Amino acid sequence: EGGNRGGNGGEEAGDFEAEMDHVRRTHGERAFRVGVRVLSGASSAEVAGRAFAQLADRCITTLAPAALAEVERVGGAFAGGIAVVALGKCGSSEMNAGSDLDLMTYYDPDRADANSLVKGWSADVFYGRFTQRLIAALSASTGEGGLYEVDMQLRPSGTKGPLAVSRAAFESYYEREAETWELLALTRARVVWADPADFGAVVQGAIEAVLRRPVDPARIRADALDMRRLMARERPAKGDWDLKRLPGGLIDIEFAVQVLQLVHAAAGGPLRQNTGEALAALHEAGLMTTASAKALSEAWRLQQDLTQVLKLALTGSEDLGDQPKGFKSLLAKAGGARDLRSLKAKLGRVQRAAHRVFVDTLQT
Repeated sequence: EGGNRGGNGGEEAGDFEAEMDHVRRTHGERAFRVGVRVLSGASSAEVAGRAFAQLADRCITTLAPAALAEVERVGGAFAGGIAVVALGKCGSSEMNAGSDLDLMTYYDPDRADANSLVKGWSADVFYGRFTQRLIAALSASTGEGGLYEVDMQLRPSGTKGPLAVSRAAFESYYEREAETWELLALTRARVVWADPADFGAVVQGAIEAVLRRPVDPARIRADALDMRRLMARERPAKGDWDLKRLPGGLIDIEFAVQVLQLVHAAAGGPLRQNTGEALAALHEAGLMTTASAKALSEAWRLQQDLTQVLKLALTGSEDLGDQPKGFKSLLAKAGGARDLRSLKAKLGRVQRAAHRVFVDTLQT
């Protein structure tokens, strides 16, 4: 029980660094194995996305208690609950070899005036230091290499707010200040680790309570459409293989699914972090037509399959003209096509169908 441990010497700083090295070695070996299975065609994108996310979860669940113990070693124990929440691709279990970690730490002290036992730190100081330690543990390079880029911008107030988010601040922010894009991002929020363990269910419940508040569907749709147009202007697709940003690409599909979840949540509609699971649940609940669900599912699965291969083999969204013939064949096979030309035709077809559903969803 991390919240009740003493702070006068248990773990040494060297143990924390040794844990960081150990996690990096294990991560490197397992990520390599997942990558081999993707490139050999033995793993679908969905399986690989979950495997990469489970690997990230394991890194977090190993390093978070080590970071907490290290802060307690220096400052003394603190009475309260702390949780690490994954958002983005980690939250939705759709990670690939190049994914970063979008995280938020959420805490609730047992008493408003509580202090750590040794240094007398307040809750914001104690949990802020925990969050800094965790970010360093997940992102710093050691002799064993690095792990992830860690992004905390999806937390309330983004880069302007404190690193760790208190229960009171979370509730106040999402009740009064949160913009539509922040609510959409919250549909992917998933608690990965908590101390004490049962605090995780409390936090997941707080997230769901925010998502199930009544919203103005017309405003949510209009805001999402405006946001997507702004993204298209400011960060347009970099080429034919930028499957994230192209019309009918992964962003369009994710937006459509997140908007539908958000506008129907107050009436008991399904909430699922994973895009594929959310599509199936929305269709089953009668909130999407069979044709629309099929169009988005086909485009999502194909582009996920291709993204897994592209992220392992290439550094960006570059043209494939200079790539070896074997790689082009591998990519075509991953997309269930005879050759690259057939794959391009198939990709264009599913993207156009998905984009039509995206436009219909956000304009109705």
